Amino acid sequence: MFRPSSLSIRFLLLLIVFVVALPAAGVILYSGIEFRNAMLEEARHETLRLTERIGTEQRNLVVAAEQLMTSLAQLPEVRERDKSRVEPILRELLKLNPMYANITIADRTGMMWASAMPLSQAVDVSKRRFFENAVRSGRLSSGEYIVSRIITKPVFNLGYPFKDERGGIAGVIGVSINIGNYRQLLQQMNLPAGVSFVILDHQGIILARGIEQERYVGKPYPAQAFRKMRQGAEIGTEVREGLQGDKRIISYRKLRLSGEAAPYLYITAGIPVDVATRDARRALTHGIVLLSSVLLLACGCAILIGKRCIGDRIRVLEDASERLAGGDSQVKISTLVVGGELGSLAQTFDAMAEQLRARGDALARSEAFLNTIIQTEPECVKLLDREGRLQMMNRAGLNMIEADSLEQVQGESVYPLVTPEYRSAFIELNRKVFCGIPGNLVFEAIGLKGRRVWLDTHAVPFRNDQGEIVSLLGITRDITEHRKSEEERRENLLLFESLMRYSPMGIRIFDGESGQCILLNQATADIAGGAVEAMQEQNFRELRSWRESGLLEVAEQVLEDGVARVRDVGLHTSFGKEVAMSYILSRLLMKDKKHLLVVGRDVTDERRLAQEKKQMEAQILHVQKLESLGVLAGGIAHDFNNILMAIMGNAELALLRLPQESPVRTNLRNIEKSSQRAADLAQQMLAYSGKGRFVIEVVDMNAVIREMSHMLEVSISKKVDMRLELAPRLPLLEVDATQIRQVIMNLVINASEAIGDRDGVISVRTGTRELDADAVSRLWLNDSLQEGPYVYLEVCDDGCGMDQETLSKIFDPFFTTKFTGRGLGMAAVLGIVRGHKGTIEVRSEPGKGSVFTVYLPGPSVEARLPAQQAQGATTAHGSGTVLLVDDEEAIRSLGREMLESLGYSVLTAEDGAAAVETFKRRQDDVDCVILDLTMPHLDGEQALQLLRALDPQVQVILSSGFSEQEITQRFIGRGLAGFIQKPYRLADLSLKLQRIRKREQRQ
Repeated sequence: MFRPSSLSIRFLLLLIVFVVALPAAGVILYSGIEFRNAMLEEARHETLRLTERIGTEQRNLVVAAEQLMTSLAQLPEVRERDKSRVEPILRELLKLNPMYANITIADRTGMMWASAMPLSQAVDVSKRRFFENAVRSGRLSSGEYIVSRIITKPVFNLGYPFKDERGGIAGVIGVSINIGNYRQLLQQMNLPAGVSFVILDHQGIILARGIEQERYVGKPYPAQAFRKMRQGAEIGTEVREGLQGDKRIISYRKLRLSGEAAPYLYITAGIPVDVATRDARRALTHGIVLLSSVLLLACGCAILIGKRCIGDRIRVLEDASERLAGGDSQVKISTLVVGGELGSLAQTFDAMAEQLRARGDALARSEAFLNTIIQTEPECVKLLDREGRLQMMNRAGLNMIEADSLEQVQGESVYPLVTPEYRSAFIELNRKVFCGIPGNLVFEAIGLKGRRVWLDTHAVPFRNDQGEIVSLLGITRDITEHRKSEEERRENLLLFESLMRYSPMGIRIFDGESGQCILLNQATADIAGGAVEAMQEQNFRELRSWRESGLLEVAEQVLEDGVARVRDVGLHTSFGKEVAMSYILSRLLMKDKKHLLVVGRDVTDERRLAQEKKQMEAQILHVQKLESLGVLAGGIAHDFNNILMAIMGNAELALLRLPQESPVRTNLRNIEKSSQRAADLAQQMLAYSGKGRFVIEVVDMNAVIREMSHMLEVSISKKVDMRLELAPRLPLLEVDATQIRQVIMNLVINASEAIGDRDGVISVRTGTRELDADAVSRLWLNDSLQEGPYVYLEVCDDGCGMDQETLSKIFDPFFTTKFTGRGLGMAAVLGIVRGHKGTIEVRSEPGKGSVFTVYLPGPSVEARLPAQQAQGATTAHGSGTVLLVDDEEAIRSLGREMLESLGYSVLTAEDGAAAVETFKRRQDDVDCVILDLTMPHLDGEQALQLLRALDPQVQVILSSGFSEQEITQRFIGRGLAGFIQKPYRLADLSLKLQRIRKREQRQ
């Protein structure tokens, strides 16, 4: 707590002087701050006036440019695009207006056709901001900072659109303002000293600056400052760092053109804060210097008076008290300090000195006797003051702290000798002793030479004659050796206890003679599923789990020969838990007595994870095999469809050209039928590969099964009873109904063949099931499955069943257990189901029948309408030009004949690159493009991109041997007009072209 009475007399006199001067200092400081604020406000108004002034000059410049461009727009030479007459006018105007760098005129597409400066090459300004804004708004528009390609100097453009006779925009007149003219224009403003300005375009690029213009023009303004300016009000002021790093008062103003939402120019003006507040600082400095001078003079007077009248006399009293405190009882000062209160105090000092002389003699005799006792004491005796400073310590204590003499440590705090972890306790002990409470503490200390010792101290209050506690009396003994032995024993015990308590492995120790458990940890009980108390009572020779697993025999061998052994066993514990364990059994000898140490580790999860890993690897291998074979099958089907295209198309054309009575027509129809069967086989191969043609519609699985029930009953053996167990209110599915019927038919027929000629039952069940992550992970071939609701179809039979070897191959292509057959049935079923994002679960055992469960994902939120197939389409003649693109000569030749028979003119190309070149030449003639997907050089996808870049409205029909579903999914959003799958017939081709013609007519 601050007490003024505790201060020196000199300081008090100085304090009085400063208190008197404080109001004057406050007045001076307040006046200076108010003056500074007034200067800052005046600077703000000055910068705002400057931005308004520059803005006015810029507006005049824009108005003049707009009048010039408006006049040019009215000239008939400009409207007639007479370059030879317009350019002399532009050059004359450029001479009359030196502030302009160039005057240009561009047509509606952005190509510049007239310029005041000579053009070395054609210039396209369609991407320039002033051109785009002028065309879009139809008004005067602004540009941005650029380096002109014509004059190679930095300019700022303005654009003005002019119209043709019909009122449409015919082009844009551009005026390039020479940025260098800004400096000449603004140097005439006679700016105040220290004031600067910056003019920015709409992107924050510096167009002009009041000082060091060449250094900053064309460079971006600081991003954060420009962002705040762009997001702020139309006019604003802030104090921030300028371009040169100094602190400035900066005001800004936005300039806009009519019709433009964003400002086209930003004008800033700034004054350094130091310049604006120079007069205020000067006035404040003068006031402070004057006040300091007066204050220094007053302080000098106060110091001189205090020293002569008070300080010197007090110094005599201080010297006398120091001599008295040092034991000089012969002090006489009453003759040196005479008069006043200080003279009375001097006489008191002389009386006190007489009393001290008498008491000093008695004290000396007592100290000599006490010192003899203390110095001969084998334990440390010490005295400490309230702050822990050492007052006295005997030789035994000095040896403990490695001090050579008492003078070395007397008056020093002993707290630093105590280690940090015990220092707060030692300080608390000291505090309690001075409160009258004795105490005891065991702590570690560090000697002056670094030796660490453990000390046991007993501390009591030491009182003076008046009963006041003046010191702490401590008796301390060295217990380092005793502590060391105790610490070693405790560490060994803690290590063993920690090992037992925190080990994740079960640890048990049995008596080798009696077999009784004498120690175990908690992990042992957790693994066995029992309580520690119950297991403590067990005897390993009486445990049935040990006898059944062979552990008892191993334990006896270990106790006999002392050789440690490792055993992996499966146990059914005494507490009913099944667990797989890995045990290490070894012998311990304690006081020549044998003990059995058993360390066990639960490996149940490890075995399960190993099994799951093995199953997952097998599943991944199978999926990869299916995908590889799927790619092979899809590729074969694609090439096969190309071949069939030539066969079926030529046969169909031949039928059209032969008379009805020709006997060859029968042969051609047989070729058509055989080709169609081959096409169906290709579709089956695509279905196996998961790329089959799906016609998605919303169906009820129960309804599909009921519709097929009669056909299924007549397709299976008469001795087989087929039972339907259909779940009510089954959710609708988005599937290809025809493909799902094929799946049901295959599964039911296979079930009937598995039963054979004997009596049996086939159950067809449906239902729903919610599959979570665990359920999905247990299913076979789950790589494409997602969590959620599924509808399942289950076909169960009581036939011959299958062994594991057969189960692992049933979905392989060309694998069959029948004497005849291609072996594509189950492979196609799996391809169809996986194509619908589902899977099949198979459970079977020899002699116990089989259960096939098909899981299909539930419908999406918005059910899609079923695809409509054209039935009974007929050929219709058309007109126009079709570009046919295919890399096979046979397909191109056949396609030409088919299209010409329908009345179309035909252009052909052998690949994508040739198609693009042909389209460039004949773009206006081509009405439609039939584009093959797989081609060399440029495939169908790449060619489609280039064709749409040339003409976004081009009508393209994609052709491929792959299914429509796979292709359309790849080309969603690409503007595809249609798709036709090979092999296609003449009617299919006619229908596609009719649909495109109808779509064009509607548009």
